[in-house]
Amino acid sequence: MKDDLVNARLKAFRPAVLALVASAMAVGVEAQTSTLRGMVFDSTAMEPLAGARVAVLGTNVLGQTDADGKFELPDVPVGSHWVSFFHDRLQQLGVSPQSQQVEFSDGRVSDLTLSIPSEETLLLGWCLAEQPAPGFSAVAGVVTDSLTGVPMPRAIVRAQPVGRTLGIQPIEVRTDDSGYFRMCSVNAEQDFRLQAMFGQNSGRSVDLYMQPGTARTQDLVLLMSAEGTLSGYVRDYISNEPVSGATVRVMGTESSTLTDTSGRFILDDLPPGRHLVTTEHLAFEERTDSVTIFSQETVDIEVRMATEALEVEGLVVTARTRFGRTSLAGDAKRADFITREEIELILPRITATADLLRSMNTPGLRIRDVYTVDELTGVMVPGLCIEISRRSGGEGCAPAAVALNDVVVPYPDQLIRDLDPNVIDRIEILSPIDAQFQYGSIAGNGAVAIYTR
Repeated sequence: MKDDLVNARLKAFRPAVLALVASAMAVGVEAQTSTLRGMVFDSTAMEPLAGARVAVLGTNVLGQTDADGKFELPDVPVGSHWVSFFHDRLQQLGVSPQSQQVEFSDGRVSDLTLSIPSEETLLLGWCLAEQPAPGFSAVAGVVTDSLTGVPMPRAIVRAQPVGRTLGIQPIEVRTDDSGYFRMCSVNAEQDFRLQAMFGQNSGRSVDLYMQPGTARTQDLVLLMSAEGTLSGYVRDYISNEPVSGATVRVMGTESSTLTDTSGRFILDDLPPGRHLVTTEHLAFEERTDSVTIFSQETVDIEVRMATEALEVEGLVVTARTRFGRTSLAGDAKRADFITREEIELILPRITATADLLRSMNTPGLRIRDVYTVDELTGVMVPGLCIEISRRSGGEGCAPAAVALNDVVVPYPDQLIRDLDPNVIDRIEILSPIDAQFQYGSIAGNGAVAIYTR
């Protein structure tokens, strides 16, 4: 009877006891939490990573980084947890997120920095299976066009030892569709020269030296495209008279000029592509036209100005040619061609064929006095560097071919030095593209075609 009474009382108190225990556990769980704050950094771009999702694995704690790559996660259960993150950038690089183990203490704030590994670290990981043995290094990068910045797919990248080293051969790889290349078996502790090539075009070389087991990113450029020229006249729409003092400007560039007394203007060194050309004058309505210029091309236009905006009349392209050939109305002169009549006008002022070529003022044509080593004697002798390129400056010489009566001569600088300008009938300057069509690959750097009387 007594035992039954005790059991009955315990049953009556059990709900209250359980409630007290649950309340105590709830208070304990609420108190035993921590806060995680920190930053996610993209080491490949050297900038904070915004929009990354940060998670404390094994819990329901999840957050996202702000524009500065920072995050703060409250209510993290105490204990040891792994913290990781995810971002589309990881998928683009084809790598897994970096995770770190953090010990969370009750009521404390833990600081943490997560990051996408650097390109060098990723490169070493990618090349781990490709490197044949210790003593090698890795190099990777992107090949772009030097003028437009466009990535160059299927370009050849060559790593060649500097100097003669027995048993070490050059390494060649091709860029992928995004212009990216990777070399995993570059000989370390050896100077080597890295250069990109595409067809007969090549880029500036870079000399490197690397320690074994290291990696480096090195972007390269290719000299694929060259600047173009925009020239033309600005005229009054009603009277057809030239408009002098008009400002012609190519938007998005620093190219700007004023028309002369004949309404003529010339803008050099324009990158190939589509451009917006604005023409302004106090007496006329401002107008904007669109024109497309290709590499190594001169585009001649005619702009008609009116006191009110023209609704129908647009920009007129009168000629589209290579290296300054023009055919504007009333202007039959070609900057890349000189006739016998024009030569006779210049002869009183010159004494050599080189001076005759310089007087043509052909865009891209450069004639420089240089010194070269004689193959037989080894002595430095004076010579001429004849180049046809929109690019100025640079080291070395990319000599153009010289053809005499359509026959390419073996020693072009010697011919130019010895040829009497009085016997020349005409001269034509051919761009690298036009010269290869006429003379083949030997004229890959352009050609000077000379015809005698």
